[in-house]
Amino acid sequence: MALDRRRNPNRKPGEKPQDSDARGNQLHTPPFGTEIPSADEHEPTPGDFSESRERLYRQHLFAADHFATKAQKLDDRGPGELTDEEICSHGAFVTGAVFSAAAFLETSITDLYLELQKLSQSGQRNMRRELAMLPRVWPEIAGAPVLHKYQLALSVADADQYNESRSPYFDAESVIRLRDSLLDYNPEWDDKRGRHHSLQKRLFAKFPPNPFAMENSPWFPDRCLSAGCAKWAVRAVQFFSDDFCHRMAIPARAQVSCDRP
Repeated sequence: MALDRRRNPNRKPGEKPQDSDARGNQLHTPPFGTEIPSADEHEPTPGDFSESRERLYRQHLFAADHFATKAQKLDDRGPGELTDEEICSHGAFVTGAVFSAAAFLETSITDLYLELQKLSQSGQRNMRRELAMLPRVWPEIAGAPVLHKYQLALSVADADQYNESRSPYFDAESVIRLRDSLLDYNPEWDDKRGRHHSLQKRLFAKFPPNPFAMENSPWFPDRCLSAGCAKWAVRAVQFFSDDFCHRMAIPARAQVSCDRP
């Protein structure tokens, strides 16, 4: 997707830019609210922002898949074949996939609540009663942990809630824990709090280690951050989201090509 949202001088007044995703597929034309408006363009409306939010949570998932694919291509070349810069890029792709996968979980559930709120306020008559109730509880749980928002949605909709010790909830929670550990890394945790040991216990058998890490390096973060880790993160959030939508009897939120974790 294009990163520069400034007005293109070669674009006719009122003409909207065309974007493509990481795979070259053309995306829906973005609303004017996603770029700096000029005098000949209207100010963003609530509808524009709603469409922008939808693109955002989908874009997070596509970004995670894109980063994982990039990391796998470098993994396939094997140790001794990459330059130092490419090894740094490999790490960036893996962490980018993890961050984007976790961001997808967060933005998707937030947008679902806000989308249902918008439908309820518009007087949508054929909306299921249990779905119409969800926006009422949003102010109370907006600051709750992300997966608790999913559990509460299932509870309000009178759908089966997750067993938090089993997949797909367990894997989705593991993605978030991995993201949090990358954001708040402290090597002393290994000895004092055992958090990294707990993370290793959760994830050790989920994917192969980073082939570019030294054998005597710690599992987290060095050996953990492999292309396999990136692909696992994408699969984990994809299947959690799909399973949640199935339980809620609503359409899938977003999908990319992946295999079950």
